[in-house]
Amino acid sequence: MKFDSDKFSYRLLSLMEEYNLTQKKLAEMVGTTNVTISRYINGDREPRLEIATKLANVFHVSIDYLLGNTENKQIDLENGNIYLDISNILIKLYKLTPDTKLTHEQIESAKDLLLAGKNLIMPKKPNKKKDVG
Repeated sequence: MKFDSDKFSYRLLSLMEEYNLTQKKLAEMVGTTNVTISRYINGDREPRLEIATKLANVFHVSIDYLLGNTENKQIDLENGNIYLDISNILIKLYKLTPDTKLTHEQIESAKDLLLAGKNLIMPKKPNKKKDVG
């Protein structure tokens, strides 16, 4: 499956507008520069797995949706097996052949990265205190 930079660019820009985020603010949230975000929008650059994961987390969409591989925004386990799903995401993202075999260690590393990204991007919300008086 070929990376569709036009679809990715369109979806990224649409999500930024939906969430009212500037390139600079989004860049801060995912740990990159606004120039890099601009290059994604202009189709001049493809995101690394780490950044694609963080972008998907910011917008609460699946990586597959963001990359243009599905119309479904929801994060679903396609196979009911997180290891197989992570493996499939890596194969799609890096344009590997379908018969590529990833090691358990590689998949575990990707899983750790995905989970770390979630905590980085979606910190716990502070409790709102009610005014008394």
